[in-house]
Amino acid sequence: MPQNDIQQQLLQISDHYNALAKAHGYSHHAVQQSSVETQERRFQILLEGFPEFQHKKILDFGCGAGHLLGLLKRVGFAGEYVGYDLSAELLKLARENHPEGRFELRNILQERIPERFDLVFISGVFNNDITCNQSFLQDILRLLFAVTDEGLAFNCLSHYVDYKAEGLYYFNPAEVFVFCKEELTPMVSLRHDYEIKAGVVPFEFSCYLKQTAHTPRKGNYD
Repeated sequence: MPQNDIQQQLLQISDHYNALAKAHGYSHHAVQQSSVETQERRFQILLEGFPEFQHKKILDFGCGAGHLLGLLKRVGFAGEYVGYDLSAELLKLARENHPEGRFELRNILQERIPERFDLVFISGVFNNDITCNQSFLQDILRLLFAVTDEGLAFNCLSHYVDYKAEGLYYFNPAEVFVFCKEELTPMVSLRHDYEIKAGVVPFEFSCYLKQTAHTPRKGNYD
């Protein structure tokens, strides 16, 4: 997809979240989450992939208002936290509520990433439906995994659902797994076994990508 098209869509996403931030303030609604409980459940699932996170340098990509840092502080996090986002209004809320964090307005498809991280966490970034969801996910994962020393965790909505909401994008988990396994790292885990809402069949999945000396390679499908 032409770069000017994706950049235009990212501007629209930025405007969308700026409006939500102004309307809802430091709330889960400002980052399009249905409740604090489901938002934090998603965070916890991502963190479970890298349980030794307490003293690491972490990038929260698509950090929004910094809610992940709020959870990290409650569970004894003593490392370095950095948040990147496209929404200036969300970042304003993040800085007001978490002055100990470092929050940056950064479009990594246009700007280089000037530092490395032990771990990267990505929650909800790939949910909004745009015209190039597949390539957007792949480009973002390539850029971020290249600057991680230990690994990266992210989540997506799954196409294994009974209902698809307008404006959201639902990935085929198998296709995402193949891309990560063949293009990024052979050390991949995919979880599609957890409930976000009690009693509701799993409607999203999470992936953990780990750095290794082994290089990825195409599968043998014969």
